[in-house]
Amino acid sequence: MPLAETEAPGGEPRREQVVAHAYAAIASMAKHAVPPSPPCFTVWYNYHAGDNTMVRRVLDTYLSNGRPITDALLQEIHARFFDTHREATALTHTTDRLREATEQVAGLIKDSGGQTARYGTALGQFSDDIGRNGADLQGALGRIIADTQDMAERTARLGERLEGSARIITELRDQLEEALRESRTDVLTGLPNRRAVETMAQHLARTAQEKGRPLALGMLDIDRFKSINDTWGHPVGDAVLRRVAGTLRDSVLPDAFCGRFGGEEFVVLLPGYDLQAACQLAERLRQAVEAQSFSLRDGGKPLGVVTLSAGVAVQAWGEAWSGLLSRADAALYRAKQAGRNRVVWD
Repeated sequence: MPLAETEAPGGEPRREQVVAHAYAAIASMAKHAVPPSPPCFTVWYNYHAGDNTMVRRVLDTYLSNGRPITDALLQEIHARFFDTHREATALTHTTDRLREATEQVAGLIKDSGGQTARYGTALGQFSDDIGRNGADLQGALGRIIADTQDMAERTARLGERLEGSARIITELRDQLEEALRESRTDVLTGLPNRRAVETMAQHLARTAQEKGRPLALGMLDIDRFKSINDTWGHPVGDAVLRRVAGTLRDSVLPDAFCGRFGGEEFVVLLPGYDLQAACQLAERLRQAVEAQSFSLRDGGKPLGVVTLSAGVAVQAWGEAWSGLLSRADAALYRAKQAGRNRVVWD
């Protein structure tokens, strides 16, 4: 279980602080009526220890907005920031099966080599027999025909078994790719999840610095989403999230990378975009969502206009992804403070 540790001057964790964080985690689970499971404890422990800033940021957002801290939410946070078990399990399982298939192919090839060598010996013996006694040509031909037929049958069986092994290896590759794709996909919206976003962001940030090209980040948050959940219920809130996610996905160009960052927050990574181009895109996304018509499935009762606030920033020279994220988040906060439904840049 990954727990943050507070170190004493000598490098060892201070027992009293570790115990204090543990008690605080237990108290938080009780306060929010979530089961005392290892994932819930891990999230709350790291929140109180303060070392995992992303966990603290997500939970603080929920707490400050008065949104409920549920078991499902904590499980989702744990999966994003701590739980790599599903991905690791899929990788281990597939690697083991791939190793078995590879060893099987190696064994087939080895057997084939032995059979080929024996067939070569038979051919050599055929040549010797002809040289020693031409009169026995019919007998020698009979033997080599029998050996040739046997070799052909063995080769055909080998081909079938090799084709079977090739199919297994292809299936394993596809299964692994699917497992990795699922571990990086947000289940609700189908967009890349936070883990996928941060992996891509790290890559794009390094590439942008190496090539001297701009990288812009847009952070977008659905306005007053808590009110939607409180008024219409979480199923309606989930439907709104799916619709907004689809609108964002359909409105960005292929060179942009759009993902769900958590809760009602989305991000768009924009390699090659300067601040003006990034702000223009963020404004188009804001308008596209505002133009959507949201209504209840039963009876078609309108929900009203759903809007987005956006914060935009462009990576500075030598700036890490964390710095870019912090500045875009600050711009998003200013957009909220200024009245929502607008784009603010850093």
